[in-house]
Amino acid sequence: MLKTQKAIEFRGGLQASRLTDSHIADFKGLRISSLWFACDYPQAIKQIERIADKVKCFGRNKLRCFVLIGKDRQEEEARLKRVYELGFLPFAQLFQPPEKINYSKEWKQFARQWSRPAIYKSFFKL
Repeated sequence: MLKTQKAIEFRGGLQASRLTDSHIADFKGLRISSLWFACDYPQAIKQIERIADKVKCFGRNKLRCFVLIGKDRQEEEARLKRVYELGFLPFAQLFQPPEKINYSKEWKQFARQWSRPAIYKSFFKL
């Protein structure tokens, strides 16, 4: 069914630890518009690193990565930068448990700037 569709988007946040070479081979036969991965915790970056070379054939503009933030800004900024360096466009999302957290203006600005490629791409133009 997917082989007949155009501009396919996998927006659910693929879990890199479950992605196999067979999945990647199947993706190559499709007309993919975007692949979204999930990096919800600091250790997940290892799985993103594992698959980065395998999926780089899709190109940076098709590779996206949800990055959950909200605890340690320096650690999370380093993770966001690493995701970008690996060839993915990061999309920061503030952690929101059922007992809602009211984040400061600084956190909201931080999340906004790391959710907009036009903003964070300027960080890397030295």
